[in-house]
Amino acid sequence: MCVWALATRGSFAQGIYAPLPLKGKELALLDQARELHDYFEQRSVLYADPKVTSLVERIGRSIAPAPTDDYIDFRFFVLRDPSPNAFALPNGDVYVHTGMLARLSDEAQLAAVLAHEVNHTAGHHSIVDYRAANKKIIAGMVLSGVLGGIGSAISAGLYTSMYGFSRELEQEADDRAVGVLDASTYDPHALPEIYTILAADYEGLQPRVPTIWSTHPQLEARAARTREQVAGEPVRARDPAAFDAAVLPLRKVTIRDYIQDDYPRTAIALAGELAQRYSGDPEYSVLLGDAWIAMGARSEFDETTLTQAQRRRNATQRVTRTRQEREAALGATPEGRAAFAANVGKAREAYRQALSIDASFAPAYRGLAEAADAMNEPRAAAQGYIDYLQRAPDAPDRAIVLQRLKALRETLRND
Repeated sequence: MCVWALATRGSFAQGIYAPLPLKGKELALLDQARELHDYFEQRSVLYADPKVTSLVERIGRSIAPAPTDDYIDFRFFVLRDPSPNAFALPNGDVYVHTGMLARLSDEAQLAAVLAHEVNHTAGHHSIVDYRAANKKIIAGMVLSGVLGGIGSAISAGLYTSMYGFSRELEQEADDRAVGVLDASTYDPHALPEIYTILAADYEGLQPRVPTIWSTHPQLEARAARTREQVAGEPVRARDPAAFDAAVLPLRKVTIRDYIQDDYPRTAIALAGELAQRYSGDPEYSVLLGDAWIAMGARSEFDETTLTQAQRRRNATQRVTRTRQEREAALGATPEGRAAFAANVGKAREAYRQALSIDASFAPAYRGLAEAADAMNEPRAAAQGYIDYLQRAPDAPDRAIVLQRLKALRETLRND
């Protein structure tokens, strides 16, 4: 499913957890599922770190039920996409986004996500939903984030697999996930935790891809409902350290993706947590500094005070204005200039914290150089870039840095 997206239409269909022969155009759903996987492979968006992929596959296979049909073969994959999502297709292919994994704390939470997903396939939700919709149309679809446009039409049934079934089928998957976790070695209390974690809206936006894992207020309601369902279940041991050992590189990649995609508040939240948890590693402090630089002229806010209207307005501005246009508009105001200076100041604090951990950590010098550059301090910027190249003479961005140094020397000569 797209466990994290609620479909807007109503449906009172229930899953079928027994053999279900396919007929007519329903068979096309299986072809489209295979084509979709080929598309992911061609676009190189399947995350291939064996530690992560083997973790997801191991947990998925441990909780997946025995297939009822020969067209179902449970397989588990990771997609490099920072949106916090996961979905299951009718042929048994289950995908978890890197943005989902980056937010989880341990294997029990991952098992909770996958327990929900495998029930979409086990209950033939794609087929049931396709029949309930009673439509023969083909729905054009565009994948979001790093996936870009898929370019080909897919059926409405497969679309709901990725972006959310009816409320009833999503609730059914939740209900059955409780039983799956209870019968496993994983803590069932992890299920409501998922919804609480994903309810955080760091950017103050309607989600770029509305999914079950990202749609308010359904997340809060689902957290409350599943919390009641597991209240009487025993609490089982959890091991976040083992989970972190596998997903830490993925967390770093995802934070970088958020910075690149212009979601700096989300990057700050994730990097800040890692910088606190791993206070002896300078890399997380540098990531935090880079996220603060990416904030530009935006100010901090309390997400709990935002109205839905404000979230919609924020989302609209992202569509109607480029990043540069939004930044220019903010930078033209006294409030924006003050926020910019404050954000650069916090970035500098993070870079200096990294150097207090390891004075030879080259990326921190580059960060300080970029902070000085942003504040029109050419001498400090030039020194920072020199310090960076002295400690990383073979840096992959050496040519770029040398170009910046050349421009800064011109500026200093003309002053």
